[in-house]
Amino acid sequence: MNRFYRALEAKYQADIEEALAVVDLYFNKPVGVGEHPDILTELDKYMGLLESSMGKLEILKKIFNQPEKDVGTPEVSDK
Repeated sequence: MNRFYRALEAKYQADIEEALAVVDLYFNKPVGVGEHPDILTELDKYMGLLESSMGKLEILKKIFNQPEKDVGTPEVSDK
């Protein structure tokens, strides 16, 4: 598989995990929130990152995730 593809996939997965961790922290561990004066702005920022990264990952997989072709095997058409 192409290294650029793998790098993008890893980046989007990491962004998704980061966003989930932060949102989970705000929702479930209020002690970890500490000194943030504008919690809704922070939550909205990470929800945007989550939405964007999930969408990008879905598009990457849907459009560009093509199986590797065996170089020595000719393709057979059913037509």
